[in-house]
Amino acid sequence: MTQNTPASQVIYPANVPSLKKAWTYTTGDAIESSPAVAGRIVYIGSKDHTLYALDARTGTEIWSYTTGGAIYSTPTVVDDVVYISSRDASLYAFEARTGALLWSYTTGNGIESSPAVADGVVYVGSTDYALYALDADTGDILWNYSTAAGIQSSPTVVAGIVYIGSWDHTLYALDATTGAKIWSYTTGDRISSSPAVANGVVYIGSQDQLLYALDAGTGEKLWSYQTGKIIRSSPAVANDIVYIGSHRGTLYALDARTGSERWSYRTRGAIESSPVVADEVVYIGSQDHNLYAFAAITGEKLWNYTTGGPVDSSPAVANEVVYVGSQDGNVYAFASDRLWSYTTGGSIQSSPAVADGVVYVGSHDHRVYALDVATGEEVWNYVTGNAVYSSPTVVDEVVYIGSMDHMLYALAASTGARLWSSTTGGGILSSPIVANGTVFIGSQDHMLYAFDVNTGEQFWNYTTGGPVDSSPAAADGVVYVGSQDHTLYALDVFTGALRWSYKTAGGIQSSPAVVDGLVYVGSRDHTLYALDARTGEVRWSSRTGDSIDSSPTVDNGVVYVGSHDHRLYAVDARTGDEYWNYATRGRVDSSPAVADGVVYVGSHDHTLYALSAQAGEKLWSYTTGGSIISSPTVADGAVFVGSNDHNLYAFNLTSLTPEAKR
Repeated sequence: MTQNTPASQVIYPANVPSLKKAWTYTTGDAIESSPAVAGRIVYIGSKDHTLYALDARTGTEIWSYTTGGAIYSTPTVVDDVVYISSRDASLYAFEARTGALLWSYTTGNGIESSPAVADGVVYVGSTDYALYALDADTGDILWNYSTAAGIQSSPTVVAGIVYIGSWDHTLYALDATTGAKIWSYTTGDRISSSPAVANGVVYIGSQDQLLYALDAGTGEKLWSYQTGKIIRSSPAVANDIVYIGSHRGTLYALDARTGSERWSYRTRGAIESSPVVADEVVYIGSQDHNLYAFAAITGEKLWNYTTGGPVDSSPAVANEVVYVGSQDGNVYAFASDRLWSYTTGGSIQSSPAVADGVVYVGSHDHRVYALDVATGEEVWNYVTGNAVYSSPTVVDEVVYIGSMDHMLYALAASTGARLWSSTTGGGILSSPIVANGTVFIGSQDHMLYAFDVNTGEQFWNYTTGGPVDSSPAAADGVVYVGSQDHTLYALDVFTGALRWSYKTAGGIQSSPAVVDGLVYVGSRDHTLYALDARTGEVRWSSRTGDSIDSSPTVDNGVVYVGSHDHRLYAVDARTGDEYWNYATRGRVDSSPAVADGVVYVGSHDHTLYALSAQAGEKLWSYTTGGSIISSPTVADGAVFVGSNDHNLYAFNLTSLTPEAKR
C-alpha cells in the first residue's frame, strides 16, 4: 500500500474542520490507487484499467489512458513524466500534460507496486518476484533482482540504496546502481507495506502484525511494535513520530526512536490506506468508508468524511486541497475555505486585482506584489518609496498603481519592470483607472491627474479644495471623482474642464460608481447619493448611521455599500429604498464585491463576510488577524482580500458553493 509525500502547501489544523467536498470524479470501477498531484493536475489510477489526469481545481478530465489491466499502483510524476504500473504486467511512462505514451516495459506478471524514480532510474516491483531498474528516459532495463516470491511493496530510494519488501517475508536493501544486495531482514509473514526511511532508520510493516524499525545501513533490528492484526499500510514519519495503520482498524502514532505508543485511534474498519502527514495533521482512509484527519501530535480527531466505499487509497495534500480515491469508484477533492495566504511586510489596505493567472496587490511595506493565483507563490515584487494604499489596475499587460511616495507607476505585468512613473505633489491613496488612452488618479495634493497611458506624460490636472483620496470612475467622456472638500466632481476626460459638481455635507473618500446614467457615491455626511450622471442632479439619497468611506457596488439593480455604523446596506438602485442591512462588529470601509448571488465584504472586526445578495443572510465568514479595509476581488474561482495582519488571502469558492461534479 503506497505511501504519498505531501506537497509544500497544506491545510493548517485550525482549518481542517472546515474542509468541504470541492468536487468528485467518477471512474468505471473501484479505486485503490492513490492520487499524485503535480502542478495543477491530479493523476490517479482505477480498477477500470485507466489512468486519469484531472484538473486539480475542478476535477475536469484532462486526459486518460486505458491499460490492459486494473491499476492499483500510485503514479509517480518526475520531470513532466508520469510513471505508473498495471496488472497487465507493464510499467508505463506518459507525457504528463498530454498523456502521450513515451514507453512501456512488460514484466512477467501483474504489477501493483508503485514506481520510484531517482537519478534517472525508475524502480518497480512485480508479482513475477523481481525488482526492476529501468532507464527513466527510455524504459531500457538496467538490472533486476529476483526474490523468492511476488513483490507488492513499492520501493524507496535513499542515499543510493533501494529498499523494498517481498511476499517472501523479507525486506531487501539493494545497491541502487547495480542491484547488489547490501542486506536483508526476514519478518514472520508477507510484506505488502512499503518502507519509509528517516534519520538512518527503515520502518516497515509486515503481515506478521509487527511494525519494524531497522538500521538503514545494516538491517539490524532496533525495535518492533505489535499491532494485533496484519499490516498492509505503509508508515509515515514526521515530528519524530512514525504513523502506521493496521487491519485492527487502528492508526498508531509511535515514538520513532523507541517504538513506544504516543497515541492511537481505532476506526470501524481495517486500514490499508497509508497515512500522510501535512503540517501537524495526519490524514488516512479506512475500510469503514471514511477519510480521517487527526492532530499529528495529540491524535485528536479533527474531521472525517464518509464516502460510498472502503478507502484503501492513500490521500494526497496539495495547494490546501486533500485528494483521495474510494472503492465507490470516485476521486474526491476536499478544500478548506482558505486556498492560500501570502505574508507581506506590512498591512494590506490595497485591493487586489487579478489578470492572466496573477493577483496584484500593494502593501504598507512599500511593495507591489504579483502572486500566482492558484498557489500564492511570488512572481515578482516592486519596491516603491513609501506605503502602497492604492489598488492596482491592470490593462494591456501593464500594472498601474500609486504610492504614498507621490508617484504613479506603470509596471510590466509579467516582470514588474518599471515602464514609466509620474510624480504628483502629494501621497496617493487613490487608485488609478484607465480610459480613452489616459490614466486618471487622485492625489493628496488636492488634484486629479490625467496621464498618457503609454508614456506617463501629463495631459492635465484639476485642483479641488481638499485631498483626493477617492478613486475616479469614467463613463461617456466624463471622469467622476470625490474630494475631501465634500464635493463630487464631473470633469471632461480630454480637457479636465468641469462639467458639474455636487457638494455634500462631509468629505468624500468613497469612490463613485457609474451605472445606467446614475453616479453613486458615499459621503462622510452618512449619506449614499445617486446623482444624474449628465447634470449632477440628486435622484435620491439614503442615510446610514455613520460616515461612508466604502465605495458602492451596483449589481442587478441593487446598490451595496458599507458604513462606519458597522453595517453593509443593500438598497434599490432606482429609488434608494432599503432591501436589507447586515451588522458586522466593526466599521465597514471595505467596498463590497458581488458574484453569483453572493456579496463579499470586509470589516474592521477582522472578518471577511459572504452574504446572500438577495436576503443579506450570512453564508460564511473568515476571521483574519487584523482589520479588513481592502476590498475583495472575485476571479478564477476564488475570492482575494488583504488584511491589516499583513496577509493577502485567497479563498476557494469551489469549496464554499455547491459541489462541482463530472
